[in-house]
Amino acid sequence: MKVAQIGTGYWGKNHARVWKELKEEGMIEDIILVDVREEAVEPLAKNLGLEYMTDADRIPSDFDAVDIVAPTPLHYSLSMKFMEKGMDVMVEKPMTATLEESGKLVDFAEKNGNILMPGHLFRYHPALNYVKKMVNEGNFGRIFYMKTTRSALRVPRTDMGVLLALAIHDVDTYSYVLERKADSVLCSVEENIWKGVEDVAHLRMDYGETTGYIFESWLSPIGNKVREFQIAGESMSARIDYLKPDIIEIYESGLTHEGDDYRLHNEGVRTITIPYKEPLKEELKAFVRSVKTRERPVSDMYAGMNAVELIEKAAESARTGRKIGL
Repeated sequence: MKVAQIGTGYWGKNHARVWKELKEEGMIEDIILVDVREEAVEPLAKNLGLEYMTDADRIPSDFDAVDIVAPTPLHYSLSMKFMEKGMDVMVEKPMTATLEESGKLVDFAEKNGNILMPGHLFRYHPALNYVKKMVNEGNFGRIFYMKTTRSALRVPRTDMGVLLALAIHDVDTYSYVLERKADSVLCSVEENIWKGVEDVAHLRMDYGETTGYIFESWLSPIGNKVREFQIAGESMSARIDYLKPDIIEIYESGLTHEGDDYRLHNEGVRTITIPYKEPLKEELKAFVRSVKTRERPVSDMYAGMNAVELIEKAAESARTGRKIGL
């Protein structure tokens, strides 16, 4: 299997490093880096000992797949271009900038048999998958709510706000953990720095008897960089610091239903340490397996389309000030 990676910016550098590792491990035959900015791709390729080019149209015809880590406005056109050439596509989140574009990609991939995999990294996060397994086994009992905080202090991006840049991770995570789509979304945003770019967002997602709460901010210096997931259940709760992917805090506390009453139980907090696996490496390995076996990946194109739809509905909610059904 030969892969061409298109885009070598901030996150693309991590992709390139992992592809180099997978090549050394024999999982792929070759990787070539592609970027129109030679000043960006040349030193990275030289450092990793990889080949590079600046024209994606010159990718050799014997390459099987592309990994698109280019800016979001290019996701649709690049994905379609290479699927039309018969290649399989891995594309960073968001899969496309709009639901309409996602729908067109999915339709094409369905009709032509392409693997189309969006980069929803947290589906490959070891701690989150451990918690998901506990959910599937019923360990939490009824799940009251999930809550995610992603905050830091930084100059906001100008190409997209926190909904597409950050919240898209969490709306996908909730669908993944609960294995269902949201019923509705209520969202409010703030544009404090750049007009037309939200730098703070609050979302409430309804999933039947479970509620999801999401807070995203580029204007918070508290805690430096916060990436936290909580899940609160009737029997127990859990907390994940995404920056510590091998640690989970389990709160052995909850409410036990006894007739018409509830009894509080609290058996303390325990920490679980699980084997570390780099989420990005697990994600790219999953793409390779899908290309080779033709099996749908955990982060399939339908998950990518669903996440884009949720963000579009969240933006609609913020514009109109009302809850939007799905």
